[in-house]
Amino acid sequence: MIPLWLWIRVEEQGRRKLALPVPLFLAWLLLAALLLLLLPLVLLAGLLSWPWGWGKAIILAYVQVFVLIGALSGLKLDIENREQGKITRIVMQ
Repeated sequence: MIPLWLWIRVEEQGRRKLALPVPLFLAWLLLAALLLLLLPLVLLAGLLSWPWGWGKAIILAYVQVFVLIGALSGLKLDIENREQGKITRIVMQ
């Protein structure tokens, strides 16, 4: 399942935690429209380059975009700034 929210949490010692939700489902709608528009071009490029062996790779690269988006769910990044004592956590849910 694709992640629908991106949470950015900033923690600093002695201060209140800051949590910013970013709605990713809006970005996925735009990306889906773009990928739908590119589909005929990718298929045409794949069919035209099939005799040289590149067609299968082009079509599989297009499919791998969807696999990559689906694999983003559950991604967690922890970024620590030692100089300022800040910890930034980025979580895709």
